[in-house]
Amino acid sequence: MKKKVISFGGLGALVVVLGLLFINAGSKNESKAIIKLLENERKTFCDNDFEAYAKNWVKDEQALFMYAGMDSHFAMQGWDLIRKSMAEHMDWKIENDIRTVENPEDFEYHNILVDGDMAWANISQYDDDKNVKDRRAYVLKKVNNDWKILNINLLGVDTYAEGKFVVDANKAPEKTHVNLNDFPKDKVFPMIEGWGGMCVDINNAPAGTDFTPLLEGLENDHCQVPHWGYVVKGAIRMDYEDGSSEIFSAGEAFYMKPGHTGGVLEDLLLVSFGPEEGIQHLVDHFEKKVAAMQAQ
Repeated sequence: MKKKVISFGGLGALVVVLGLLFINAGSKNESKAIIKLLENERKTFCDNDFEAYAKNWVKDEQALFMYAGMDSHFAMQGWDLIRKSMAEHMDWKIENDIRTVENPEDFEYHNILVDGDMAWANISQYDDDKNVKDRRAYVLKKVNNDWKILNINLLGVDTYAEGKFVVDANKAPEKTHVNLNDFPKDKVFPMIEGWGGMCVDINNAPAGTDFTPLLEGLENDHCQVPHWGYVVKGAIRMDYEDGSSEIFSAGEAFYMKPGHTGGVLEDLLLVSFGPEEGIQHLVDHFEKKVAAMQAQ
């Protein structure tokens, strides 16, 4: 009967394989524990159970909850602020008989990375049509051998849906009329904001002006903000992403749909209106482009 002999090399390889299997098993167990934690965080929030919700968090000044969307954004730094805000929010939901409902099947875990006592998880939530509703990035920390939430960064993707802008018609300054000659003259894009969530601007440009260079760097190098207005004098050609074009001339009211660029055909003066948050983003882009052009 032959004896089986295991060499040191073979023994070493076996140890490595067993070690890898052990690491993979440990990683899977950590991922399961993290997913269980995040599911519990969502459930306790939906149930308005603040005491249970609080148990999911690291309770120190490093705790952070951030949200960003088209209509609003905020950051709560430190557990004391998160605790106060979440408790008040859940009390308000209870008083108004509001219970959030989320289907666990609407969530997808893209990746979970564990490094010692720290972990990172990226998640997407989908709506009924399988469109991304929001994206969530978590930072987790082990406390007394249990995973806890340290940071939540939540992006409300659905608030940036094409053509969706938030307007507050009750928000208005004391003065709600202005002569065209009194518009600010120290801006790249002369405008007045705060008119019920809308901006009013004037465009006074000579024939031959091409807006395309200013729009480079925006989505598809086109302006994605809708505009409504009136051409006081001159004419402007608008070119859209879908390949269509149209000309707005003196005496015409117009709607400029998202996804446009264009050029001035005749010395132009027009007045247009657009949603405040979209226009502000556009103005910030213009100012950066002009500054870069002047620096060349």
